[in-house]
Formats: sequence, structure tokens, C-alpha cells
Amino acid sequence: MSDCAPCRRCCCAPGEKHAWLEIVLAEGRNRQIRRLLAAFGIGVLRLVRVAIGPLALGTLPKGQWRELTAEEITALGGG
Repeated sequence: MSDCAPCRRCCCAPGEKHAWLEIVLAEGRNRQIRRLLAAFGIGVLRLVRVAIGPLALGTLPKGQWRELTAEEITALGGG
């Protein structure tokens, strides 16, 4: 994984059997989080994307999409 961009762990919420981790990737690669945690012997049960760049997904349902606002396009470096 030496060719992957760096990531950082923001917080951890431990549970009785499982824990929630929030990991921020600078650049997401295929299965990067699963491979990173597997290197430490940690299995991944579920991954949840909460944002793409500066855009928080909020309550947007899985598989759905919406038009970006002009401000969001600018925030992404476009337009």
C-alpha cells in the first residue's frame, strides 16, 4: 500500500463487540480501508461513506443522486 495517499484516523467509538472508526482518506483507492485494517488484524463489517471531498452526503439515500448547487461545484474546484 505504499503507493496510496495518506489517511488519518479521527475518532473511535468502542463497543462491547465492535467499534466504529472514522477514517479520512486523502485519496480513496480500491479496498484501501479494508487492506489497511487487515494489516493490523482488524476485520471490517461495514463501510459507510459520509462525504465526498467538501460535500457531506447527509440524508441522501444509498443509490440516489441530486444536482449539485453552484456553490458545491465551486467547492469541488469546478466552474
